[in-house]
Amino acid sequence: MNCIPHTDAERAEMLTAIGARSLDDLFSHLPPEVRCPGLDLPPGLSEMEVQAELGRLAARNRSTAELPCFLGAGAYDHHIPPAVFELASRGELYTAYTPYQPEISQGVLQLIYEYQSMMATLTGLDVANASLYEGGTALLEACLMALHQTGRNSVVLDGTLHPHYIETVRTGLAAMKVEVRVVPVLGDAYESPMTELAWAAEENTACVAVGYPNFYGALGDLSPAAELVHKAGALLLAVANPFTLGLLKPPGAMGADIACGEAQSLGVPLSFGGPYLGYVACTKALVRRIPGRLVGQSVDTQGRRAFTLTLQAREQHIRREKATSNICSNQALCAIMAHFYMSCLGRAGLKRAGELCVSKADLLRRKLKGAKGVKAVPEYPVFHEFVYETEKPATEALAALLKAGLLGGLDLGRYDAARNHQVLVCVTEKRTEDEIERYVKALSDL
Repeated sequence: MNCIPHTDAERAEMLTAIGARSLDDLFSHLPPEVRCPGLDLPPGLSEMEVQAELGRLAARNRSTAELPCFLGAGAYDHHIPPAVFELASRGELYTAYTPYQPEISQGVLQLIYEYQSMMATLTGLDVANASLYEGGTALLEACLMALHQTGRNSVVLDGTLHPHYIETVRTGLAAMKVEVRVVPVLGDAYESPMTELAWAAEENTACVAVGYPNFYGALGDLSPAAELVHKAGALLLAVANPFTLGLLKPPGAMGADIACGEAQSLGVPLSFGGPYLGYVACTKALVRRIPGRLVGQSVDTQGRRAFTLTLQAREQHIRREKATSNICSNQALCAIMAHFYMSCLGRAGLKRAGELCVSKADLLRRKLKGAKGVKAVPEYPVFHEFVYETEKPATEALAALLKAGLLGGLDLGRYDAARNHQVLVCVTEKRTEDEIERYVKALSDL
């Protein structure tokens, strides 16, 4: 369909009015070397032909609808109630812009406010934002909060954080000349080096960021580290998967000043990598440093409950050099999906989903111990994700699992050559006992 509203006659009339012979005359002032010589494009297709071609291209992908997914590492295949998609696809939500006018945006504002309240409850902190792009940039924004709050110039990162998150922080802080120190794991360990992280906090350290769970799925008590970090005058950042917090102790209860990370696991589909949902939650003392947008509750001129954007420190609202964030447009659609997901499951449902993850991960872990093709299954506390070692290179093991129709996990050799016989595997509530048996058998047949 031709969407350009002007006819040839109208265009000719406008060109005559400005004294031009053709549209090319409008670009005659540009030197030839910067002009496009023309696009070598194939002939146009009809709508039916385009649909068929896109379908052919899409069929080259293999999705979790076809392959049971044991792959996690920051993006998780959880069950999402159909109501989430039905509600989030409503026009007033799906196409909504930033709700600047509260008098006509009460529905969207209320949903965002409720999402913030749920995230604050999950994390055990005072306030949560709505929202950020994804987990890596959420950690970067949390580090910036700590740097601005403390006036210091160094951050300490847990070496067991997602490698992408670490690189995101390094890239984001490089131009600011901020020192980024990464505390590595000890030897072939998987748990976060809590003691070393805490002692790494020095007089110029703004924050220490710890995984909860970390990249390898390991869990640890944040309380001892929080005490030592605070003694050094720094803030403790918990990079937490909020899905796990339906069952685990919240970071705020263990002394974390900020919780941040990726919330895709709360009702946002995998979608081949995005869009996802970054979040930040913090204590009241840090609320004026929080990035993104906040919705607050008040009353209107008639005393009725009303919602509005508040503490607006985005670059669109105040002087750029004073702004906390440049998150623009309405990045809250994924947050609204998370709201509907948490509303559908409720407190008990989220806890039950977590219990299923834990029990099924434990089942696979037990079956892998002593299984043919598996060299070792390290013991450390986990939620639904853990590492096991393969007899053959991890690439071969994962290829065998894919041949058996299973997305088997992540080859850790991609990030550390010394771990090229290690697989990071995740088991969500969607995985069945039959799929777990197929997983073990595929490794045994390798």
